[in-house]
Amino acid sequence: MKTKTTLIIALAMLAFTVLACSFSTANISSLNFGKNDTAKPPATSFNVGEKVFAVAVVSNAMGKHKLKFDLKYDNVPGKAKGESGAKTEVNVDGDSEAFFSFNPDLPGDYSVEAVLVDEQGKELGKKSGTIKITGSAPTIPAATKTGDADQDAEDKSDDK
Repeated sequence: MKTKTTLIIALAMLAFTVLACSFSTANISSLNFGKNDTAKPPATSFNVGEKVFAVAVVSNAMGKHKLKFDLKYDNVPGKAKGESGAKTEVNVDGDSEAFFSFNPDLPGDYSVEAVLVDEQGKELGKKSGTIKITGSAPTIPAATKTGDADQDAEDKSDDK
């Protein structure tokens, strides 16, 4: 009788352990970049001014969570490495996809970090990726001259 009880307890503990291991916490299973809100097909190179979508896939999630996206400059002329370019938070419910879009106006290398947090703010997972923006920065047009300064001076002298 004692061996049967021990065997039943051991099997129950084994079953409990197996079930406990099969449940995992919410996580970010992928982070992709693309030219649409599904990031299909995925891309890592874009042109200046082209809309870029960062799409994070949340898996094993039950309930409400937040995805925090942070765009950072990695190697962009005129910007400090690691400087934040934009941030946003997206609410997600259960297993789902969430996206963050931006239009980079400077060429260079950028990184996007996605952080998944629960309702209490506890970090559950993090993924990051990099993209390259090619092209040239838009030029600022020179101020247009509306009239000749000498001509304006002559016009004013005629009014006297």
